[in-house]
Amino acid sequence: MSPSPPPAPATDEARAEEEEILLRLPPDDPGCLFRASVVCKAWRSLLTSSNFGSRYRKLHRIPPLLGFFQNHDTVRVWFEPSSPTSPFLPMHPDHRELFVLDCRHGLVLLRTPINNEREAAESLIVWDPIGRRQWEFPPPEFAAKILYDNAVVLCAADGCNHLDCHGGRFLVVYVGTEYSFANASVFSSETRSWSPVASCIPHEPNLEIAGFQPKVLVGNVLYFNCILGSIILRFDYIRLELSIIHGPGISMPETPTSYILKTEDGVLGCAIKQESSLRLWSMDTAPDGSVAWTQGRDIELGMSLVKHNVIGFADGIGVFYLRTDSGIFTVDFNSGRVKNTHPIIGFNAIPYTSFYTPDQVRAITLPSTMASSSENVEAAQDEEGDRWEEVGNGEEEGGQLEDQASQELFINGSKAFEERKFVSSVDFLCRSLELRVAHHGKLSPKCSDTYYRYGWALLRKAQARITSNLYQLIDLDLAWKMLHVARVILEKSPGSTREKVKIFVALAKVSMQREDIEYSFIACFKALAILERLAQPYYQHIMNLYPPCGSNSINYLPYSSIKHHICKLQPRCYSVCVLVGMHLQGFRRTSWLT
Repeated sequence: MSPSPPPAPATDEARAEEEEILLRLPPDDPGCLFRASVVCKAWRSLLTSSNFGSRYRKLHRIPPLLGFFQNHDTVRVWFEPSSPTSPFLPMHPDHRELFVLDCRHGLVLLRTPINNEREAAESLIVWDPIGRRQWEFPPPEFAAKILYDNAVVLCAADGCNHLDCHGGRFLVVYVGTEYSFANASVFSSETRSWSPVASCIPHEPNLEIAGFQPKVLVGNVLYFNCILGSIILRFDYIRLELSIIHGPGISMPETPTSYILKTEDGVLGCAIKQESSLRLWSMDTAPDGSVAWTQGRDIELGMSLVKHNVIGFADGIGVFYLRTDSGIFTVDFNSGRVKNTHPIIGFNAIPYTSFYTPDQVRAITLPSTMASSSENVEAAQDEEGDRWEEVGNGEEEGGQLEDQASQELFINGSKAFEERKFVSSVDFLCRSLELRVAHHGKLSPKCSDTYYRYGWALLRKAQARITSNLYQLIDLDLAWKMLHVARVILEKSPGSTREKVKIFVALAKVSMQREDIEYSFIACFKALAILERLAQPYYQHIMNLYPPCGSNSINYLPYSSIKHHICKLQPRCYSVCVLVGMHLQGFRRTSWLT
């Protein structure tokens, strides 16, 4: 039989039609482009070309919302993607405790150390997660004299449309307050220096800038919320003018219920929390500089979201992030649509908007074929070599003492776990992890087992119902994240190992507790797939113990004996199978499957 002839080459017209189709893949799900790039060499060549990337960004015009960053205990820089199949942004590799201040124009602004003891910022870092570059520089001199700070990163390229800002010039606006005064300055990446300091002295006492509140950019003016009263700091970063304006004039309690935003008309707006709704206001500026506020519409959130706080706002997209007892919700500013982003408890959300196309990263990192909305940490790999270098090699002066202290804490935490003292176990393991992360680096293989043990202890603490429901959710959220970091570290090493099985089993159980049944199934099947590869060397041993008995011999094998030997050789097999069975029972009980 003669071989079939090769397919005829595509015509220019067919290629043009294919390109028009690919141009219309949704930008808020960049995984579509990355999956399409492995269909054939022709598509890969097209999708990784700068010409296609430029056309794609110009066609869609508005950089999509890819997710949001969170500041969390132990792992300070954490990214939650909005798309379940995206090739996710890499975690920041720095071993120091970093705090995310702002995301804008595809860049992320971080400070060190974290702002939990009113520490002065030691350095600021502008990070380009897609281009895998960063720039670090000291804060302005007045940073050592203020109590509270906030900052914004901006693209500084002339005439930029902000569709592909990676690697270009940038500005950082840094603002600090100390009760009776406020200072502001601008850092330029071009001059590598800070501008003269702009200051203002308010009439009101106790001026405190809100470090966790959204910042708004309108033209050349930045607006920052303050904690007490209705004070809003206004800073023109071109003229270097810092002043104070007031919000809609509603009485404010100590915990702020007023949040600034950018309206659909492109002016400064304000959202006031009113029980289960948000009341919107917009600001008008008179020729003499006076400010007037106009009340707009209300966005009804529903009675289930009576207890909520705005923790983030995606400028240009019009999306709020709300913290509730049920997790983080998003609210579309224009449509009023409310969506449950994830059943986690977070205290802030810094949205990240940017195009993410194959031509920008220059390497194809395929998303997992079994990815779900829960699997949001992927190790960044680059065919040309990763530009990040792991910080810390464990051989600095005093390294042995730190390792010894960390190991003692690890042993104490493991002992407390065996004794079912889960609160003490969590405390010991948390301190052990902090020492190891600070010494070896956040993604060091030497930290993987501590991440795993810490996550497992948090799970058992939540299951023991030692604390309130709110803190149980926080523990489950942190447990899930710690186990995912351990997974990322272990997946860098080739082959199938029992450690990987343990991680996926733990992830399955944590996801079950968090009612993320979909990912719990995924984790179970991944564990089973690894166990299948691990068990292959034992298949022949089992068959030698129980030789075939005819053509249908498999039906006559003593199952209980085989199960005994399988569990003896690979004890995790049986437990994972039982867990899958529990999931199946849970699925049968759900109404949408009946």
